[in-house]
Amino acid sequence: MKRDDTSVGKTIAIVLNGASSSGKTSIARAIQHLSVTPVLHASLDTFTDMFHWAAIPDEEQKRSCHRAGVANFHRALPILAGCGFPVVIDHVFEESQWYLDCIEALKGTETHLIGVRCPLSELERRERTRPDRRGGLARFQIDRVHEGKVYALEVDTSIDSVDVCAEKVLARAGLPTRG
Repeated sequence: MKRDDTSVGKTIAIVLNGASSSGKTSIARAIQHLSVTPVLHASLDTFTDMFHWAAIPDEEQKRSCHRAGVANFHRALPILAGCGFPVVIDHVFEESQWYLDCIEALKGTETHLIGVRCPLSELERRERTRPDRRGGLARFQIDRVHEGKVYALEVDTSIDSVDVCAEKVLARAGLPTRG
């Protein structure tokens, strides 16, 4: 295997946007596995799940905590993107302002916005099989997350495997793959 470190030092951000259960996290992990260059994986869920949700009974307080998690994620993106290695960002633009904030946070970074799609019937099937998913979340998100977004590339995890999707994303970003 030939090593190609030409992408080390480049400021590259790959933003995966799609509804819950569309395969963003699986694609991000496949990107890390297939890329010759080490790639950071930054997930919105990591930041929002810093709260212990079961201990917060008040719904308004939960919304406030969630907004804080999203805002902190966006504040961290320039630091992560500036580390000298590419970063794959696992996001869900549930609100249009989140998209704007993310793009603003990555200003000056070579950013590749990737739409991760999957039909609602498949999203709902996946949602039912995952105990960490709230029923109805994919239905709530499916239209709003993609509305008004222009993508460098779109992938569909109901058609292609996560490895094929990851290879397409890596090729779009100009990052070398193993294999």
